[in-house]
Amino acid sequence: MSFQSKQGIVPQLNKCIGVVALRLFTIVLPASFLVLTACSTVQLQASKPQAPNTLEQARAYVAERDRQLEFLEYELNEQSRACYKKFFVSSCLDEVRLQGAQIRRAHLEVQGKAEDMIRLDEYANRRARTPN
Repeated sequence: MSFQSKQGIVPQLNKCIGVVALRLFTIVLPASFLVLTACSTVQLQASKPQAPNTLEQARAYVAERDRQLEFLEYELNEQSRACYKKFFVSSCLDEVRLQGAQIRRAHLEVQGKAEDMIRLDEYANRRARTPN
């Protein structure tokens, strides 16, 4: 203890290293967790479809397309809800929307190719049936 003028006796408190380390740990750990969760990327499980090579693949894609798009919508909703648990909500939502748009665009392209293959096959079948 030391005596300072007009203030009475003021205790000299020396912080031990353990207290400083504990305080630093309690500040750094939540901050690092916040940074890691805020910077984590969103990855959808739904994948981009592949263009069909055969007529059977095209018909199978057209039959399964609605189910795949329903799964994509469900997954987009789940990922959007998960974004609200992160620090950077708007950037996470933008990422989810962008990935969803890319997958939907790929579905439209594949759907067009598949329907073209089916249409051309039906046209060829009609053409073969009608006599010239």
